[in-house]
Amino acid sequence: MKDHSRSVFIGAVILMIFVLVAAVAIVRLTSYERERDLGNWQLTLGVLADAKAGLVEKWVEAQFAVLKELADNGSMQLYAQQLDRNPVENQSVEPAEISYLRNLIRATAERQGFRDQEPSGGRINANVAWHANNALILFDRNLAVIATTPGMPEMNDSLNKALAEVLASGKRALFDLHLNANGRAAVGFLVPVFGLQPQGGQPQAIAVLYGVRDATETLFPLLIAQKTVTHTDETLLVESKGDLLIYLSPLADGTLALKKSLAANVTGLAEAEGLRHPGMFGRLRDYSGKETLFTSRTLANLPWFIIQKIELDEAMAESRAHQRFLFVSLVLFLLLASALMVAAWWYGSTIRERSTAKELRSTYLQLRAQTDLLQAINNHITDYLFLLDGQDHFVFANRALAAGLAMATADFHGKNLISVLGPHAAKALQTPCRVARQENRVVALEMKTIFNETVHDFLATFVPVTLEGGDRNAVLASLHDVTLLQEARRKKERLGRQIVTALMRAIDLHDPYSANHSANTTAVALAIARAMGADPHVNATLEIAANLCNLGKLFIPREVLTKSGALTADEQAMTRQETTYAREILSQIDFELPILETIAQKHEYLDGTGYPAGLAGEAIILPARILAVANAFVAMISPRAYRDRLGVKEALAQLLAAADRGYDRQTVAALFHVAENTIDWPAFENGRGILLLHLED
Repeated sequence: MKDHSRSVFIGAVILMIFVLVAAVAIVRLTSYERERDLGNWQLTLGVLADAKAGLVEKWVEAQFAVLKELADNGSMQLYAQQLDRNPVENQSVEPAEISYLRNLIRATAERQGFRDQEPSGGRINANVAWHANNALILFDRNLAVIATTPGMPEMNDSLNKALAEVLASGKRALFDLHLNANGRAAVGFLVPVFGLQPQGGQPQAIAVLYGVRDATETLFPLLIAQKTVTHTDETLLVESKGDLLIYLSPLADGTLALKKSLAANVTGLAEAEGLRHPGMFGRLRDYSGKETLFTSRTLANLPWFIIQKIELDEAMAESRAHQRFLFVSLVLFLLLASALMVAAWWYGSTIRERSTAKELRSTYLQLRAQTDLLQAINNHITDYLFLLDGQDHFVFANRALAAGLAMATADFHGKNLISVLGPHAAKALQTPCRVARQENRVVALEMKTIFNETVHDFLATFVPVTLEGGDRNAVLASLHDVTLLQEARRKKERLGRQIVTALMRAIDLHDPYSANHSANTTAVALAIARAMGADPHVNATLEIAANLCNLGKLFIPREVLTKSGALTADEQAMTRQETTYAREILSQIDFELPILETIAQKHEYLDGTGYPAGLAGEAIILPARILAVANAFVAMISPRAYRDRLGVKEALAQLLAAADRGYDRQTVAALFHVAENTIDWPAFENGRGILLLHLED
């Protein structure tokens, strides 16, 4: 009876150890997945918000550019000045100036989208006013209409005030989003018109061009461009007016533009917090009361804000489902194992009162019951579970392992690891078994090995136990197949690479002269690393750092990046902050490799004259030295706004001249090898703009 109770106790201990190890592993794994998913969504939402903000800013500037070009038209300025100096007195005869200006305005409106098609069948009833959603009007300094497209919008006090302010200041202005006479969202653009000959030596506005665009047709579609594969992501255009938070764009719940507003000082509202803290990433409830992940962006020279969000349930659905599955599986296993152990204990208790004559048979039945119990437990576990003695011979194996190897469970007993699993898998298992025995502790690790002629990823646990025969070096091993889980993780890593590609695309759109710069720099940097025989960690660091090293350009105004003349001192200081900006953007990502250090050091020189930290010599890590040479070389052979591209030989000569002073000589020498033997220069010279590399055998 004592031996039976001891066996039950050992089984319970083994079971509890297994459950404890599995629970800890599940908690750690799901916590890691949750934090990783939050980091990925922070980066994804930020990229989407930046892209939408860029589209809206570009659209607004395009509308102002159309009106500015028309306002600077010499004929427009001349005729407007003539009308200003000689007002029309005879209303029965239209002056030629007005006719010309009307034709000019209508032609521009037709070409640039500031004009609606008139109602089908011609004009509607004379008693019913027709108001266009898109229009272009020229006002004189008395706010009288000089010329307009058909269907002029309604005038009101707010518009009159805005026109008067533009005339007084001589500066352009935005007439904020509003509902027009047709109940549609519209936005207006006001640009002053100056005469050709300033009066009194000081230019004064003599007229105002007022353009109106239908936001429903032109602006709001930009917010749903570049739609992702998610179902609940949404881009909002919002504005703070006094104590109110105004939702300018249509909402996903069907609310029309400008039809919803909330208190701007409310706490716990994603949109309100986004306005108070532009650029933040958070987790709060949105206008519909649903918990969301969100980030916000300001718009340059505009009163609007971009809120990019996605419902939390969708964003975290995968990690939550995986966590539930693992815990439910563990609970079911625990319940089943506990029930079997209770049954075994009950069975042992009932035979204690049997006669001495039946003790041998009772002992036999107890041993058989224990064997059946362990076998029943093993048969219901999908993990590979087996027990090894001190010489790595099988004591038992469960049905899952037997089925995986197409063997009978009875055939395992007494055989060693190599004869059953083969040398590769046996070698992978012997090391953690030895550690568990020598250090008398539970060993848990992830391992990859060939199992049944197929490579598998396992979450393995090795528990030292003592057998009934006195063998204290036995090990209970559990192999949980996580091959599919690892494949899912690799898919998420591919998503990360796609996000990096999206960031490179955002940089290319922001600085057209740097198009393909990141891709070319990455290709050259990896080729240099291969030529130098660098270790895989350096290659992995360069692949990520080179792709992201120009991310800081998103914070530098486009006009500075594309400026063809010399930069001012302030502009130069701004460009020198590029690596600092990139590091700030990426600072919340937990990189396993020195990505941030490599990016931050790409402009450091060996003699200490670089920036931003003035590092010198060995203080500059190897990936940064390689990236510095690759980045400089690609920049030299690529055209910029302020210069043509250099020839390959000239670029190499400049880098060689700066060796040991600015750049690492070994790295420059490797670049010479790459340039002469690896790069497809004819393809690059033919205008493709992409460096194609021929990998060496």
